[in-house]
Amino acid sequence: MSRAKRGTLFPVQVWPPFVDALTLVLAAFVLLFLVAAAAQSGLLQRLRKSENDLLRLQADKARVERRLQALAGGLAGAVEVEDGKVIVQGEVLFASGSDELSPAGQATVARLAPGLSALLAAEPDQMILVGGHTDDVPISTARFGSNWELSSARSTSVAKQLLRLGLPANRVVASGFGEHHPRVENRDADTRRRNRRIEVLIVPLQAVSSPTQPK
Repeated sequence: MSRAKRGTLFPVQVWPPFVDALTLVLAAFVLLFLVAAAAQSGLLQRLRKSENDLLRLQADKARVERRLQALAGGLAGAVEVEDGKVIVQGEVLFASGSDELSPAGQATVARLAPGLSALLAAEPDQMILVGGHTDDVPISTARFGSNWELSSARSTSVAKQLLRLGLPANRVVASGFGEHHPRVENRDADTRRRNRRIEVLIVPLQAVSSPTQPK
């Protein structure tokens, strides 16, 4: 084959386009690497923020529980503190089947109120949730058609009493849980007595209220 013929095998110069394509591939690879690195950095920042938020929440929970333990210490025998909740047995506060605070119940709430008020003052981003609970024995009276209605009325009575004793209305909320969240299994009279209770929880304000919208 002559030299002239050999010269006509590649009439177009292929190397510049090939180099350009290779350059584009490398540039795309570098761009993808940079995007992945930025995404990884953002993920690490979010993970660090989540970890810091968790540590802050754990510290808040521990601080509040210490305050609750101190509060319960002044009411030994009348209340218990369990899992960050102040628990008052139902018979301490109410007669059977009633949502009206007994004299002893009013006195117990009056003893709780100053400590709870001080706690709210010290924890401006927290509020009080009063939860009512019953045992599993159904109730059906002219006033209460279900355990849920009784538990809701009892928690509302305690919340109203706290407001009368000076706690701010925007920092107290009441809710009824009926028989659905027992402390222990309802097996006998003693376990049912333990399940008839009022629980006072300290919860984040933002958990039960919407943020104020700017006008």
